[in-house]
Amino acid sequence: MKKTITCTWLLISSLCMTSQVFAQDSASDVKQELKDKLYNLRTYQANFTQTVTDSEGTVLQQAQGKIAMSQPNKLYWELLEPNESVLLADGETLWNIDSFMEQVVAYDQNLAIENNPLILLTDPYSQKWQDYKVAVADEQFIIEPISANGSIEVLRLFFKGEQLLGLETRDTQQQTSRLAFSDIQQNQDILQSMFSFSLPMGYELDDQRNP
Repeated sequence: MKKTITCTWLLISSLCMTSQVFAQDSASDVKQELKDKLYNLRTYQANFTQTVTDSEGTVLQQAQGKIAMSQPNKLYWELLEPNESVLLADGETLWNIDSFMEQVVAYDQNLAIENNPLILLTDPYSQKWQDYKVAVADEQFIIEPISANGSIEVLRLFFKGEQLLGLETRDTQQQTSRLAFSDIQQNQDILQSMFSFSLPMGYELDDQRNP
């Protein structure tokens, strides 16, 4: 009897260990699948419509804008009037340009990824990816930070084949921002001057980068 129980226990333990290894391999495969898609997205430009809702689905804001990304580590994000603002990542610094306040806030780009994982899309093989877990459902990739240090809880990317059609973020305040892209241009030339920053005349600079 003891021998039978021991064998049964060893079999269950073996199955559990195999299941855990399979789950780890599966998660690794999903992350690699997303990285491969992003690697093939060398440049990206699109217009977008943005809808922000609260935890109950009430619409808080709607806006129009445009986005451009270029590997490695360059991002341009612009909201059009009346919510005019620009987020620009040049590879070293993330610049948050507020036209209404006439103020620019500068962040260390590497540290800013914690609060804006969207920047990860411009560097598929960044070491920062190890801080996130990735799942997939159909052609929707769900990206979540392993530790809850940042303001973004979930980033979802919506693909159709190799084309990125939209994205969605949910923050710690349970507000959801949904972006639907249009006029999409993938892997076409982008003027790199789009990712260069110069302080507009009359604007105040709030430099949050480490000295």
